[in-house]
Amino acid sequence: MGLFDNKIQTFSEEALDAAWYKQRIISNNIANISTPDFKAKTVNFGLVLEEEMCKCKYHTPTDKENGKVSLKVSTTYETNTNQLLNGNNVDLEKEQLDLADVQYQYSALMDQMNNNYAMIRTAISK
Repeated sequence: MGLFDNKIQTFSEEALDAAWYKQRIISNNIANISTPDFKAKTVNFGLVLEEEMCKCKYHTPTDKENGKVSLKVSTTYETNTNQLLNGNNVDLEKEQLDLADVQYQYSALMDQMNNNYAMIRTAISK
């Protein structure tokens, strides 16, 4: 087992990837706010994370076949917003709030990873 091959590190990396993906989807929704018949997408990262945490021991999602950490992200079309006359259903205020929320999540995950590296540096230096 390598120095960075622990479940928390791997899970944090996958969570960062999921947060980045969610930022990309939200940015795409905002970029297409004027596109006729564009349907906004939403990423269900939080719901999937909660389901996985409930299933697994020690609150770390694992793949039962190989014991590795795994995290699934699902993307669906937004159905809770009203359509405009051109068929577009992007709600700019909702998208901006979602973008700010995922940026905070990303920042918290980066802090967690930095703290993990700091602990490793401290352990190595002593």
